[in-house]
Amino acid sequence: MLVEELLAWVRSLPGRSSLRALVVFDEVYGFLPPHPANPPTRRPLTALLKQARAFGVSTLIATQNPMDLDYRALSNTGLWCIGRLQTDADRERVIEGLSASDDRESAKKFAHTIKKLPPRWFVARDVHRSSEPFLLQTRHTMSWLRGPLTPAELRRVRAQRRANSAWRNSDEDLRTQDHL
Repeated sequence: MLVEELLAWVRSLPGRSSLRALVVFDEVYGFLPPHPANPPTRRPLTALLKQARAFGVSTLIATQNPMDLDYRALSNTGLWCIGRLQTDADRERVIEGLSASDDRESAKKFAHTIKKLPPRWFVARDVHRSSEPFLLQTRHTMSWLRGPLTPAELRRVRAQRRANSAWRNSDEDLRTQDHL
């Protein structure tokens, strides 16, 4: 429903050539699967990839497993950043996707480069600048994200929210009484 609403919002915007918004979808597993799977998210995500850029909205999707993605939908993307792929099947799948919108010789260069990537290096292809892939390396990053909350932590957060809400309500009551 969220992706459908986002697509409806995008279509309500006037056309624009500069970036207005960026939609980031991390771990797209299960939402944009290859054929024949057809979840309700596939059609609106494909439409976002195809049409949103005309309205100044870019879509960034990420996955750790390229076998999970529909490459016919991804052939509508202008920028690919591909990290080190561990299996031949993953590399073949990526090259298959690249072949849909690129020539075979370029795809072979991509495959060779992807196979030799060291950690934290990416092969990138930007169809708007050059058909030749280029390398890029990320800077060191640190993330304090540790994963989902446990049930005990969720109970503690809910209790704290209730306490904060009760405090705010009593504070508003006091301010209301002061004005009377």
